[in-house]
Amino acid sequence: MQQSKNDDSRKNTAITRASQCPVLFVHYGDEWIRGSEQCLLDLLMFLDRDKFYPVVWCNSRHMYQAVSALKIEVICEPFPLLLGWKAPFFDIRGFTRLLKRGKALVDHYNIRLIHSNSGAPCQWLNFVARSRKLPLIAHIHSRYPLRDRLTLGLCQVSKVIAVSPPVARQLTDIGMPENRVLTVANGIDGDKFIRARAIDLRSLLKLDKKDFLLFSTGSLIKRKGMDLVIAATALVKTAGVPVKLIIAGGGSEQQALAAQINELGLNQDVFLLGERRDLPSLLKGGADIFVSGTREEAFGLVLAEAGLNALPVIAPAVGGIPFVIRHRQTGLLIPPENPQAMAEKIIQLYRDPTLRLTLGLTGKKHTRDNFLIAGYVANIQACYLELISNPRHRLHWLSHWVIAKLLLSLFASLSKLTAKHLNMPQLLKSSR
Repeated sequence: MQQSKNDDSRKNTAITRASQCPVLFVHYGDEWIRGSEQCLLDLLMFLDRDKFYPVVWCNSRHMYQAVSALKIEVICEPFPLLLGWKAPFFDIRGFTRLLKRGKALVDHYNIRLIHSNSGAPCQWLNFVARSRKLPLIAHIHSRYPLRDRLTLGLCQVSKVIAVSPPVARQLTDIGMPENRVLTVANGIDGDKFIRARAIDLRSLLKLDKKDFLLFSTGSLIKRKGMDLVIAATALVKTAGVPVKLIIAGGGSEQQALAAQINELGLNQDVFLLGERRDLPSLLKGGADIFVSGTREEAFGLVLAEAGLNALPVIAPAVGGIPFVIRHRQTGLLIPPENPQAMAEKIIQLYRDPTLRLTLGLTGKKHTRDNFLIAGYVANIQACYLELISNPRHRLHWLSHWVIAKLLLSLFASLSKLTAKHLNMPQLLKSSR
């Protein structure tokens, strides 16, 4: 009887899979759950399981655990890169192992589409997809230097999904046909914020009702520019504004930021909360504005999340941020790496509560109209169906190569580097 039940279960599973399209999701990342990781988890959570059967292949234990919690099949193992960012730089044996493993996974699960959740896996997935004549998507969440766009083979895939127009332009500028690049804005699970209980920031930190609360969150790394936000806070304080800054996040710069806070005499004014998993509750906690000092941002998901909570945003006009924040409509954009400009905008919003309210409400509508999870998933699933249904999107050994303009771009880059090197003695002489 038990054997009969097991046989029936296997038959039901086989019938279910027969009606689904198996998709291999490949994620290369660090040991954390942040921007691109959360985007993939949200996609997996809301994916139409009647149409698609997801399998995840990753190199991060954190991602492995998060995907397992969704009851999705997941494989976790190291991903060595050729000419990567960490030694060894020429791990031919490891690269060959990835090729074999990728083909084995494709065969085992009868995969019909491969979705790379960053640029790195494309280095070996380009060969895996071609060997099995499959479509390959590169979902690009950041801007890559030319070297990485070349060595990772980002222009050789069936389709690139870019999170913002600046990311898309990086590929089209070096020859990727525009019809093979699709811009899909990241999406927010709005219900998660509705369900979240607000954490009163003033009660949490014993702050006065008159204090003007700035909130920021992100990895505490140089690129996120928290040092610039702290510097701006010091300038605002000298202008007589009762300002308090709250930063949620962890990272390698935490000690340096703590030292900066101490040096500027802001120990009672700036609060480092560390890594938090309750961001929706914190964003509902009564902050007056959201501030970002990021030096580079492909999209800025947290800015959209701030908008969803009707928080006016001050952020630098870099990367994809102007795609998310409309200047003087949903927030205020400033020049990058400019604490003085940031301080001036903070003071402006402190003195103009009507503008704060207007920016916040418009930002909430803008986010609801453009950056919710339903639209994000629908756009990606439509891309899947297009690639699967049309044989011209399948990669072959003689198809989908973008070579000529890539070589010209590389030559131009090398020429500039050579010219700079040749001019260096003259520059040094003139500076003496």
